[in-house]
Formats: sequence, structure tokens, C-alpha cells
Amino acid sequence: MRLNVEEIIKDERVEQIVQEITAGNMSKGAGIRECFAGGLEVKDISNRLGIRYNHVYNVVKNEVLTKGLSEDIIQSERGGANSKKAQIVQMLQDGKSITEISAELKCMYNYVWAVARDAGFTGKKTEAKKTEPKKTEAKKGKKKEAAAV
Repeated sequence: MRLNVEEIIKDERVEQIVQEITAGNMSKGAGIRECFAGGLEVKDISNRLGIRYNHVYNVVKNEVLTKGLSEDIIQSERGGANSKKAQIVQMLQDGKSITEISAELKCMYNYVWAVARDAGFTGKKTEAKKTEPKKTEAKKGKKKEAAAV
């Protein structure tokens, strides 16, 4: 998510903000708000300022709510061509294994497997059957005998 502005904040100003935060002359929240007002995305602010994504997101979300900026927000595109999921599917199509993809993209094996399953690369069905296993007559008879004793 980022603010729709005409001109993006300059890299030199972001470096000044980082130095001011490090020196203690500016709070992290103030730096986050200034970068957000300059048109940077939450992820970029987090990376450049060295602040946790959650902290940046919370400050930005509060800023949007208190100042009524929801109309001026541009949401980041999820599931786009550069998303991790799209990269995984492309690598699977190229013939790479789930283990190779997990190591290369530095993501959890289980996530890669789930994406592969959903894309039809594992041979597993995506919906599990929700039926109870059938009891055989022999098992039913043993239970009755045990109950009678």
C-alpha cells in the first residue's frame, strides 16, 4: 500500500531520515509517516529504514484512518507476475523440484508444496474427502463381545 503522490520522495531525503532516526532526532513513527507521505510503499519503508514491516504497516494504517486518506491509497497488486506464487509456478513448469525451489526462493517447503498442489503438479487432490472410514462387520462384532464381557 502506498499513497498516490505526484512525486516520490528522493533517496537523499530517505537517507537523511535514517540518519535522524539513528541519531535520535526523529521518532520512527515520524520517519515512517514522512516516507509514506512521499509515496513509498510499506515494504520499501520497512527495508530502507530497517524497521519491522508490522510496525510500518500499523503506523501507516493509523495515518490513513486518522487523516481519511483511503481514497488516495494505491493497494499493492497481490498475485501479480512477480509474486512468489507466480515464480514458484514458473519454476515448476521449468522442471525444478519443490526442494530446489524452496532453497532458491528461501521460502518454506510446505508453502511451495501447497502452491504446487494447487497448480496440479503433485497429483494430489486439493479437497480432502470428509467421509468416515467404514467399520467392518468383524470390528463391530468384537466391540459387541467386549461390551458384553
